[in-house]
Amino acid sequence: MRARLLAALVLLTACSSFGLGERDLSQRFSGRIVDAHRGGFRYADSNTVARFEAARRAGAEMIETDLRLSKDGVVFLFHDGDLAPNTVCSGALASHTAAEIERCTLHGLDRGPDRFEDMLRWDAGRVVIDADLKAREVVVPALELVRRFAAYEWIVFEAGDGLPLYREIRAADSRIAVQVGPERERGAAGLRELLGLGDARLRVIGLRPDTLNAENLSLIHAAGKFASINAWSLTEERIEPAGGLPRTASCDEAFRRGADIAVTNDPEDCVRQRDAIGRR
Repeated sequence: MRARLLAALVLLTACSSFGLGERDLSQRFSGRIVDAHRGGFRYADSNTVARFEAARRAGAEMIETDLRLSKDGVVFLFHDGDLAPNTVCSGALASHTAAEIERCTLHGLDRGPDRFEDMLRWDAGRVVIDADLKAREVVVPALELVRRFAAYEWIVFEAGDGLPLYREIRAADSRIAVQVGPERERGAAGLRELLGLGDARLRVIGLRPDTLNAENLSLIHAAGKFASINAWSLTEERIEPAGGLPRTASCDEAFRRGADIAVTNDPEDCVRQRDAIGRR
């Protein structure tokens, strides 16, 4: 009897995860979205699956991470090009094998960086992954994992500002959702160029304080796309209390100015601010 109940529970969980994974991205982006930068910045386990789970439990609907490629072609969750700032090792991550990287203990932890595959297996469509591609060579291996996990409706690839990396992603796969920002020097003209591509899978436009305005938001929303901004670029985010001031995210300012997605270093406080806006 116990074995039958356990089997039923496993089946129910699998079915639930499948339903979440099959939801369209546009359904996931309804309302104001909290995007947890590395799951939460300045934590020892930042950019790990454990931190992502903490952000999900806090109420974040998106998790931002960074993708880099090892010497032998394994995709890792890691921001910097060099291992030194965050691990006991040094040298470019791209010059080390996966086995070597996993032995590079993260500061404050007892293990090395997680793989992108670990994140996809953990996620299973429960939250949207905002994957910042830190190197051109990671595009194709990352896409192979997206296909393997059928993750097209719960992942967005960040292509930075302008079109070079966007074009590489799109040449490799027409289905993957992408976030691109207008080139800094082109301003409104750059935004119109992006929107003029007519790419339905260009889902998110990354904005800066100087481009987050009513005119640009109107263009973005008219094109059926979503506007994202790093909340800390608007006002400082205090991850720890300082000088008697409480910790605080900057999401209330991002949402007040019309952003659909606020990328935050403090997902817990960002969720609190977002929910307070909803109550008002």
